[in-house]
Amino acid sequence: MKKKVVKLGWIGSGFVGQVAHLFSFNNIPDVKIVALSELRPKLGHLVCKKYSIPNYYSDHKELLKRNDLDGVVAIVRRYHTAPLAKEILKKGFNLFTEKPMAATFVQAKSLVQISNKQKLKYIIGNMRRHDEGVLIAKKYFEKYKKSKELGEIISFRTFCFAGGDYCNIDGDIKTDEPAPSNRIWPIAPKWVSKKNKKYFEKFLAYFVHDINLINFFFDKDPYKINTIMNKNGGNIQFNYGNFTGTFEYAFLDQNRWDEGMEIYFTKGRIKITLAPAFLRNYPAKVEIYKEKGGMLNISPKSNWSWSFQNQAKNFVDTIRENKKNNSTGSSSLRDMSLTEKIFKTIKN
Repeated sequence: MKKKVVKLGWIGSGFVGQVAHLFSFNNIPDVKIVALSELRPKLGHLVCKKYSIPNYYSDHKELLKRNDLDGVVAIVRRYHTAPLAKEILKKGFNLFTEKPMAATFVQAKSLVQISNKQKLKYIIGNMRRHDEGVLIAKKYFEKYKKSKELGEIISFRTFCFAGGDYCNIDGDIKTDEPAPSNRIWPIAPKWVSKKNKKYFEKFLAYFVHDINLINFFFDKDPYKINTIMNKNGGNIQFNYGNFTGTFEYAFLDQNRWDEGMEIYFTKGRIKITLAPAFLRNYPAKVEIYKEKGGMLNISPKSNWSWSFQNQAKNFVDTIRENKKNNSTGSSSLRDMSLTEKIFKTIKN
């Protein structure tokens, strides 16, 4: 039986929008991007030509007047995402945006409320949740939690040392037109001091997917948080009662990206090594160590796949087949809440 063609409207066509998202959605069978809105007309027309998109709009409001769209993908500047998402959701369209979903918890909560009221599919691009290696690790984690085969959870360590992760990825069209840079909504909560607002915005842009990964594995809020931050990085400690965790991060001025998670049990360990996000078809590496009548190491394999393409397909399946999605606006709301709790522990 032939699948229903999913028709999408598209807003924004910058570097990430092209090499990660347009590339991924365009390769899904029975998906048609029928309209593109881009503020830079030369870029918009060239992208339409490359991807055979039949309709171009210089104003997204005109695109949102269409009545033939099954959903909208909006990949714009991070500080434009939330106000644009509000417009799209209010118009009644299923929506996919990049992360972070908003600049503050209050903004994010309002978007989730609109999507719930409109009964829409509102999905956030937390691509690590669609990494096949991560999903394999999560499956083993849930298994060992239940069976106690690795004993009790002691602690976890998550880290992201963020340098360059574009991995020489290419294929994007460039023009000499400047990208829009105006701020529409606040970039940080009101209680964040003026000197820390840009730092809050930067932390959220770089590391919200790590906070999301922590929430993906440990579906509960820590009851205590300790934070050390400086201009180049920091260390965040979480106390969950029966176990603890840390998130170490740094802003690197070098062309490398180191990221991963290690979960320690009394009788073993699960280690996840994450590839740079823009390294295509290289899922996370998973290593499991357990001691049971001797030492045993397991390295479960996953298919050569790319998390950006996996999440694109999942969004389409969510629309077409009402398939469950593990990266909804509601689940991402917890990431915004935890991020703000972290910043409330530092001196403003």
